[in-house]
Amino acid sequence: MILGRVIGEVWATKKNPRIEGRKALLVAVLAQNEEKRTPTGEVVVAFDNIGARIGNTVTVTWGSGARAVFAAPDNRWVLADAAVARIVDAVSVEKDGREVEERED
Repeated sequence: MILGRVIGEVWATKKNPRIEGRKALLVAVLAQNEEKRTPTGEVVVAFDNIGARIGNTVTVTWGSGARAVFAAPDNRWVLADAAVARIVDAVSVEKDGREVEERED
């Protein structure tokens, strides 16, 4: 699972019927540096069914975990390698030996 920021959407007029109606997002992978989270330069495409928007910080899960975020029993046939699992409200990190909560906008 990775922490990332939604930076865009992917649009396609023709797609496999198994992904019809599913929104695909571009998510920039974030790394925790000393003072803040910054993009690594890596971008992934992840399906979303919880309503994430551009600018949201999200967690993305992979493989069978990605399919698990979609409702059973149809999730077995979802064509997805990555999916948004959470829209993040806050992240707690340790700074100078103490825990600090960072709120997301």
